[in-house]
Amino acid sequence: MHAMLSTDLNLNLGQNSGREAGRKSGDVTEPKRLSIINRKDTMPCKQVHLRQVDEDLLENLVGPQLQVKGAIKCCQCAYNSGYQQGLLLQKFISLDLESLGDSHANADGSHKSVHQAFALGYSDGVDACIKN
Repeated sequence: MHAMLSTDLNLNLGQNSGREAGRKSGDVTEPKRLSIINRKDTMPCKQVHLRQVDEDLLENLVGPQLQVKGAIKCCQCAYNSGYQQGLLLQKFISLDLESLGDSHANADGSHKSVHQAFALGYSDGVDACIKN
């Protein structure tokens, strides 16, 4: 199994890491939490992904949707493409399916929508541009 560690700063499930006893009472920052990402299931493509999207936010493709062009492409690549275009507030956006890495089915045999990942990335990129 190939795995990598990912810092998840938003994950605070009330789990005690065992370090609470040594903390000062005035400390308010939580330690960074690490989560293991199974590279085989979530990121099979070989391209570099600067940003990560939680693929649980994306819908599973079923039945005829699996015949849609791009059904077996990498959602992380699509999200990053959308994010970059949104960050630049591009007037005309496009999803180049040929530039996306290939993807394998998830553990349950399902695929996620690259079109939805691209749209989410674009929206997040626009939000990031507006906030800066």
